[in-house]
Amino acid sequence: MCIREAHKACMNISRLAGLQIIALLIFAILVGRLYQLQLVEAQAEQFRYTTAVRVMRYLPMRPLRGEVFASDGKTLLAQTVPIYTVAVRPADLPADPVARAQVFAHLSQTIGITSTLIVSPAAALDRDPVLRSDLNQGLGAEAVARAQRVEPPLTASFAVTPDRRAALDEFATRYHRLVQIEASPEALDDAPAPGPSPLTVTLTISPASALQFNLALREDLTGAVGEQAVTALGSPVSWLRIEASPSSTLHALRLSTAYSDVLTLENPVAAMVERANIPGYQTLTIREDIPHTVALALIENAAALPGVVIEQDYRRRYPLSAETPSLSYILGYIGRVNQCELVRQNPARSWMSGLLDSIGNSIECGIIQKQINPYELGLPRYLPDDRIGKFGVEASYEEELRGQLGMQEVLVDALGRPVRPPQTIKAPRDGHNLVLTIDAQLQRQTEIILRNWIDESERRRQTMPDRFAYKRNYDPIRSGVAIVVEVKTGRILAMVNWPAYDNNIWDPARSAELQEFFFPSDPEKQKELARLSLQTNRAISGQYPPGSTLKQFDAAIALQRGVITEHTTIRDPGRLLVEDQYVPGVVYQYVNASSRDNGKIDVRQALKVSSNIFFMSVAGGNRENVINLKPEEQIIEKGLGISALAEGLGWFGFGEPTGVRLRGEEAGRVPTPAWKQRVLRSAWTTGDTYNAAIGQGNLEVTPLQLVMASAAIANDGLLYRPQIVRAITDSSGNIIREIQPELIRRVPIDPKHLQVVREGMRLSVTEGPNIAARDQCSGLSIAGKTGTAEFGPLMTIPAPDGRGTREVRQSHAWFVGFAPYDNPEIEVLVLVEGAGDMNDGSATIAVPAVTQIMQAYFGITPPDPLPRGCQQDMPPLPPRFSAPSATPVTGPQPNGQRR
Repeated sequence: MCIREAHKACMNISRLAGLQIIALLIFAILVGRLYQLQLVEAQAEQFRYTTAVRVMRYLPMRPLRGEVFASDGKTLLAQTVPIYTVAVRPADLPADPVARAQVFAHLSQTIGITSTLIVSPAAALDRDPVLRSDLNQGLGAEAVARAQRVEPPLTASFAVTPDRRAALDEFATRYHRLVQIEASPEALDDAPAPGPSPLTVTLTISPASALQFNLALREDLTGAVGEQAVTALGSPVSWLRIEASPSSTLHALRLSTAYSDVLTLENPVAAMVERANIPGYQTLTIREDIPHTVALALIENAAALPGVVIEQDYRRRYPLSAETPSLSYILGYIGRVNQCELVRQNPARSWMSGLLDSIGNSIECGIIQKQINPYELGLPRYLPDDRIGKFGVEASYEEELRGQLGMQEVLVDALGRPVRPPQTIKAPRDGHNLVLTIDAQLQRQTEIILRNWIDESERRRQTMPDRFAYKRNYDPIRSGVAIVVEVKTGRILAMVNWPAYDNNIWDPARSAELQEFFFPSDPEKQKELARLSLQTNRAISGQYPPGSTLKQFDAAIALQRGVITEHTTIRDPGRLLVEDQYVPGVVYQYVNASSRDNGKIDVRQALKVSSNIFFMSVAGGNRENVINLKPEEQIIEKGLGISALAEGLGWFGFGEPTGVRLRGEEAGRVPTPAWKQRVLRSAWTTGDTYNAAIGQGNLEVTPLQLVMASAAIANDGLLYRPQIVRAITDSSGNIIREIQPELIRRVPIDPKHLQVVREGMRLSVTEGPNIAARDQCSGLSIAGKTGTAEFGPLMTIPAPDGRGTREVRQSHAWFVGFAPYDNPEIEVLVLVEGAGDMNDGSATIAVPAVTQIMQAYFGITPPDPLPRGCQQDMPPLPPRFSAPSATPVTGPQPNGQRR
């Protein structure tokens, strides 16, 4: 019994040992296999990669563009919206033509691409009722009924004996609508060739069916060239083109397979792949911005669609530009990079390659300064189908918004086919965000206010009384500028250019709308569009005579130069009569806006009444050749002179760009004797100095120059560079760089002189004609200067007294002012083009427009009703709007290459 129990125990121990040994063996096998997979296979694969059969290629990964926010850092002005793009990687497409055609057909059906089914010959459709029935069932009877017949012309070359030439010429003349004959040069020579040499003639008949159905044509041709030549033309062969809608693409493919002798399917996707000259491992974009659901459907069916790839891309959206179109001139837009931009933006690896790039593109692109970066290896900064900022901050801050390309590596075989999925070796860096200085709500309110007063100006033009009927012939009043800046920082809070447009129109999906907008088919619209120049930002690129707004600077410069003091009085009789120094008896007249005699006035009073005579005298003197002033009244001998005046205007930034970081800024012009001699080939005169002093003649400024210079008057001579971007942030909103106000210079004018100027500008509001800005009317303390500047061609009209004629011009309406007077915060400028002489448009159009913009900024509600003596019938002040804040746009992340 004991022996039997011991034997059983030994057997159990043996079984356990056996199981342990089996487990150890299995474990050893698994470890060995793991070693083989991780080390041996890896070494073998590495060995294979070093052979010529497989090579490494690199693919770019596009970054997402940074976004643009308003000054609050929350209101989105330019948004990057993720989209999905369907592409094809040729190397992954099936090698079998039938399977490849299936992929193309499925893809076309899914993304909505129309294919074309060719029936050749066309007669097959009439001969084969089964074919017609199948086409009607597969494509629809309507599609078959709309089939387009294509008839190629019949062409043949043959010899014609000279004796048939007259008959051939007569035939060609008779049937010139259907027949074209081209003869060899010898055949066209009128000199008779020796001997009966035949003429080589090429005859073309279009449409070809004319030879078949026009019996008279065939008989006459036979009589002209002979039956043998007619036979050589052959029989006309035509075919049919039937559009296969996306939903019937698969039916069309099956029909083309079943009737391969007469049907051929032309698939646009197949044609794109065939034409593409790209390596097989790269992707070819088929359609951008496909719907979400379509992208998901393609991803889910990826196994049945080899070679089809869904890539992530983006489109640019401007959320507020539809309701506030003036933002478009600030924001700009993006578009496809062109060859010149590629050459400029992509650095060269050596000076030699940079020189070759510059020379090779100099005809199309002009002189290009190439950046040399020998360490720029791998991918360029921009790819040929990239997008780049074209206008506004999109262009000016391209480097910050763009980001940096990433890179993927892909292993391909000798045929360019990937042997493993792409691997990211350098992730793209998305672009930074911009926080602008623009107040989105104030921008919209300013736009509405400007538009209201432009409309009022046009209403006045159309309803001018009969004695001013000539003003109805002025160009329609459609345009203007309004700018709001912070006096103590130079930050631009609002900048409106009108007319404007929604810059979402640059979306490729709206290309037809864009074409009609900028190149309208209506000739009248074309003419109006050319006059309004919708692609010009008038605020920085428009150059205008500033009119009397310049007098504030005349006063400051003259006080600083000692030409006058704050107590100097100058006689203003309403006009100056100046005799030509070279031609005795010829007298020139320089007048005020009104002929009123202002008597003796000082600089403050001159600013209040906007005296031309005062500032002409200050700038050019009132003594030499002036014949309507008494000797004791001629107290200014030479005045500032043009050189000192030009230098002083340069202190305030006139004649040079302000330096705002917006592409397309112009410099304006401060004329000098040297400029006039060089450009106009004539000598400078005192009259030129007079005109320059009152902002006329050849002096031109941009609205941004004028508002920044006026802000320097308000803030004791600090000339700031206008600032459009407040901060740069990363994609998480963290501030990378905060942009501080930049002082260009302190104007070299004593602050006490600037105070005198401000007092005169204050008087122009409190006691002058600018009644809409008075304290009791506006609820604010405003100081400023109006300007009425003539422009355009002269018009000859009857004189008011009915005797003879006089010449007039249309004029602009300006007002630039600051508030509050004692502690200025903002400077506001309004220009309404062509409204200057619409019942004193400067005082009754530009002034109330600036006043309402200031009320919008300070949140002032004007008195209702307005006190007696205020300008009545004002358009209502627009309410303050609440702009939408940033709303992230998200979507599913498909498996695919990010572009």
